[in-house]
Amino acid sequence: MVTSLVVAIALAPGGIHSVHAGNPISVMNNQGDTWVGAWGRDDSLYSPSNDTFGFGRVCNSNIAMNRIDGRDLLSLGGVTVNPMKEYGVSSEEGPDGRNWKSTGCISIDGVLYWAVSRHKYGETSGDRFRRQTVQNGTVIKSADGGKTWTPSAAESYGHPMFPGSRFSTPYFIDYGKNGAGRVDGADRYIYAISNNGFWDNGDDIVLGRVRRELFPRLDGADWEFYTGGDGAKWSHDMSRAAKLVDAPDRLGMSGCTYLAEFRCYFMIGWYYPKGGGKLPGASRETVWDFYTSPKPWGPWRKVGSQPFTPMGYYCPTVCLKFSENHGRRVYAITAGDWNDHSVYRLTFVPLDLE
Repeated sequence: MVTSLVVAIALAPGGIHSVHAGNPISVMNNQGDTWVGAWGRDDSLYSPSNDTFGFGRVCNSNIAMNRIDGRDLLSLGGVTVNPMKEYGVSSEEGPDGRNWKSTGCISIDGVLYWAVSRHKYGETSGDRFRRQTVQNGTVIKSADGGKTWTPSAAESYGHPMFPGSRFSTPYFIDYGKNGAGRVDGADRYIYAISNNGFWDNGDDIVLGRVRRELFPRLDGADWEFYTGGDGAKWSHDMSRAAKLVDAPDRLGMSGCTYLAEFRCYFMIGWYYPKGGGKLPGASRETVWDFYTSPKPWGPWRKVGSQPFTPMGYYCPTVCLKFSENHGRRVYAITAGDWNDHSVYRLTFVPLDLE
């Protein structure tokens, strides 16, 4: 059930002051999690799914790429365009004792970009809260609607773009259809955020960017990271990155979206109140914290929270394709408790913004 929303009021004028979550809409004939809506130039929505059977149980994959068509949330159609077999079957580990999972996905100028990284499940990660740890993030790309991808899984494994954990969960800031951003330098840069290397219950968020014309090179050396000031200070040394939001144990992997109606950025921090999601009973309850900012680099403010139990929805990202009421209703893409297949699927949660 969706319980009542606890609302906090933003301290600055303008922007978003409150968020109200409505009843979730579940899409049938699929299973998996970590969905992200990349709104393509062809108007289709491209979304990865993790630990997934895809649409129609066509695979059993660590990661897969899907295409979702339609404008009516109650009658969406989906197809798995690539089961990504070279990335392994669900939960299959490599020589490093980790497996492939994915984070952000976006369409830029007709090309899909998708971030993948190496994960260690909470039962064996060694984290004291049994959180799922993440390292060695890489971006892959597809120019044919997700049918083929470069570089290969082997190349991404051997030469990750972002070694270590600091920028291992990148989510690209979403400006709408096919990378249509024109504010805050989004016509010149691709921005992405990352927590400090956890699927669940991370501790903080940092910001990176790459020049738009360099992005297709998929070279981590081209990226720089925000270090402070009013968007003016950047460094190629990611260890110097400033924390946009610092909320220990409350920032699982999630994305960020620009909302033109409010002229602000919107991000959902989520966490399991009991600790890591693999702790006994933890997967049935999550909390979403809503954050907003006038700029990608801040200042970020919390404007509300929403608990979800017993479905425990997680990894929410806002999908702009289905916005309503002049942008005042948006939809977060999510999935629920992997132990309950009735909610472990593509799900949209309406969010009414004021």
